[in-house]
Amino acid sequence: MKKYEYKVPGGKLLRAKVETAEGRISFIQLTGDFFMQPETDLEELEARLRGSSADSVDFTVKGFFAEKQTVMAGTCPADFAYVISQAIKA
Repeated sequence: MKKYEYKVPGGKLLRAKVETAEGRISFIQLTGDFFMQPETDLEELEARLRGSSADSVDFTVKGFFAEKQTVMAGTCPADFAYVISQAIKA
């Protein structure tokens, strides 16, 4: 399992744990001290990423948040895409 922690400007911490198999995300867990509304969007994002190409993280994450119009405080979609991508590369 690969892990990465990222402190976004403003001090919020994002953590990603990721496993890949054959270029696809087989497991992902996102945690940290961020706020997201509705909270269920985090679980839905993880579900959408499972099975997706590790190369399409940026597209998938940003598309998800644009579609859902998730409200976040102290973080943005690019922060999530970054921490996931870095965990994959770790």
